Amino acid sequence: MKQIVALIALLVSATAVAQDREETIELIMEAQGLIETFEQQLELGRQQSREQGRAVLDQLMSNLNPTPEFTEKFEKTVQSFMSEMETPWGASEIVEVWAKYYGQHFTDEELSQLLAYYRSPLAQKEVVASRQALVSYSNHFSEAGKPIAEKAVANFIANLKLIAKECNCRR
Repeated sequence: MKQIVALIALLVSATAVAQDREETIELIMEAQGLIETFEQQLELGRQQSREQGRAVLDQLMSNLNPTPEFTEKFEKTVQSFMSEMETPWGASEIVEVWAKYYGQHFTDEELSQLLAYYRSPLAQKEVVASRQALVSYSNHFSEAGKPIAEKAVANFIANLKLIAKECNCRR
């Protein structure tokens, strides 16, 4: 029974330490402006998806002369495509993944030192670790986003083809 209690205490303690590390890394990220930068990157991705959807629709519409009803169907399909292209992760997932790749380079004490005062040779180590983590971080979300984009594009094209066939409005 004592062993079970000790094991439970150890698990609770390890979870608390992991949360503290992630919280410390999140504070470091905020101090560095990284969370804001990553959120800007997510918004840029959403904007690019909207632009891609609009470009595809414009190209399609240049060969069609649809009624207002079908124009609305095409527009709704573009909106659906843009929704499917949006990545499902936000700030909390960004912090979690960054903590995974970034935090492995530092001890708890080093993270505390970084948070307390962001200068010194330790800061140089942090810059190198940030660059290394950024590559893994970018690759992670790039790979995670590929199946989302592929599925969304396939659905988008299929829906546009159905509408174009139903419309029967080729020039």
